[in-house]
Amino acid sequence: MAEQGAAESTLLRGTAIFAAAATAVLYLLGLLLVGLTVSEVGSGTNSTPMHQCVYASNVPEGAQVETHEVRYLPVHILCRTTDGRVFNSGTVPSWLNPALAVSFAATIALAGAAFVQADRRAAARQAG
Repeated sequence: MAEQGAAESTLLRGTAIFAAAATAVLYLLGLLLVGLTVSEVGSGTNSTPMHQCVYASNVPEGAQVETHEVRYLPVHILCRTTDGRVFNSGTVPSWLNPALAVSFAATIALAGAAFVQADRRAAARQAG
């Protein structure tokens, strides 16, 4: 019975580590996409306002893009028009932030479950 508890604890810890690694990879992917997009703004002709804002599919009709703003949680770039309207540039894929949230929640839940499992095993060892 003790070996089964050890196997469950190891599985929980391993899965929590995998979920944490997936969270880190997703966040770094988002930062990479945002970083590459923003790095294009500083160079080249017609680089300001950002190309991804000017030619985004969801630009409000008749709006003139003025500037952009980078957000790190959730990872995205907001484009701002001269009349104050804000829209997403679409640089970061729409699935990335929900996947990031799910993997982060899974990391927290699995790490908590692994902690509880280890605490129970320790209490059982002291009692027995």
